[in-house]
Amino acid sequence: MKKIFQIAMVLLVSATGVWGQSDSLWSLDQCIDHAIQYNLQVKRQELVLKSTGQDHRQSKLNLLPNLNGSIEHQLGTGRVLDRGTYEWKNANVSQGDLGMQSNLTLFNGLQGLNSMKMYKANYQMSMEDLKAMVDDITIQVVTGYLDLLRNRELADVAELKVGVTRKQVERMKRLVEVGNEPKGKLLEVNAQLSAAKYAFTQAVNARDIAKLTLMHVMNATDNRGFDIETPVLPDPSTLLIPELDSVFQYALLNLPQIKSKKFGVESKERYLAMQKGQRSPQLYASGLVYSNYSDGLINPLDPDPSNPSLDYPINEQVRNNQYKQLSMGLSIPIFNRWQVQTDINKAKLDLQDAEYQYDDAILVLEQTLQQYHTEAVAASDNYVSALESVANSDEAFRFAEERFLVGTGTSLELQEARNLLYESTSDMITAKYVLIFYTKILDFYMGRGIQF
Repeated sequence: MKKIFQIAMVLLVSATGVWGQSDSLWSLDQCIDHAIQYNLQVKRQELVLKSTGQDHRQSKLNLLPNLNGSIEHQLGTGRVLDRGTYEWKNANVSQGDLGMQSNLTLFNGLQGLNSMKMYKANYQMSMEDLKAMVDDITIQVVTGYLDLLRNRELADVAELKVGVTRKQVERMKRLVEVGNEPKGKLLEVNAQLSAAKYAFTQAVNARDIAKLTLMHVMNATDNRGFDIETPVLPDPSTLLIPELDSVFQYALLNLPQIKSKKFGVESKERYLAMQKGQRSPQLYASGLVYSNYSDGLINPLDPDPSNPSLDYPINEQVRNNQYKQLSMGLSIPIFNRWQVQTDINKAKLDLQDAEYQYDDAILVLEQTLQQYHTEAVAASDNYVSALESVANSDEAFRFAEERFLVGTGTSLELQEARNLLYESTSDMITAKYVLIFYTKILDFYMGRGIQF
């Protein structure tokens, strides 16, 4: 039964697995890329990013002067004011005016500048939120990927247990046939084989559920032929657990969740500055170019205005009737029913809430990293203990099997030894993947990526 321990060690260290490799198998990077590409929440966040980008662009353009043109034509009958001659008359009048106007805010308490910086912070916050979402999906895929690999190995061990038990049944059959053992022992070993088959069925179901869970994270709907490759995992005994403080300090400066909350504080600071800017007088300038025309106007070059004989084309009227104006003004806020102060007070509350969110994000990060680091250290200790347990369980099983075959041991003792070996091997596999997972997650928070 030394073979059992050797196979378990192969599963532990090399993790090359009994699953065949082919080009159709999904690598970890392919699973991550697919999950990100087809995640609807990511697509929605990309739309949010584009929208905030448009707001940022528009906030810059709002600092420029505007320019608007207008043209209007009226037909009147009865007693109307001819705006060309400024006379009231009873007649049919065809007239109109046209012009262009531009306005520019010269100073309004820096509201425009603060608005531009606020929308820039909103855009940066949306970008960091998108990165955080991608990171979260990456971790989910890695979790599902490793869990599927773990359940594969557990299914392999369960299948190995069935094979070993079946060989024991065959040996017992031969011993019963030659009369060296009673038939009752054969029945006991057959019962153990049934229990091993049941455990194998459960392990296979757990493996299939793990595969389905990974597919759901990836948003992959077609499970026909879906399978993942088995990478060469690192030897758990060579994994180094990074220092907690180093991970925290790096994540504090680079983690998108933290940077997003920081930009959120900056956005609320600029918003508060905008509201305070409402207290400031507003200095503005405007320009106007205007002209009009009317069918009642008389050509000023006509030699006899009382009996006009010259035409007065509309284009000449527009050119001759031009009016240009450049003006500056100052609007001073005096009393607006306390609305400005209310807006400032609410902006202060929003800023305080954003600061609370930033502090909470740091606290969650610290607690999460503490949990991950503690789990990694515990998994490392569990892995060492599990290795020792597998070695001892293997020796105990071989001893129990030898006693059983020579008739000095019972089938119950053999079953207990076999179950202990199976459980210790399963615990070793679980400890291995838990250790790999948490060390890789800590590396991920250090900006090293997740590679096997």
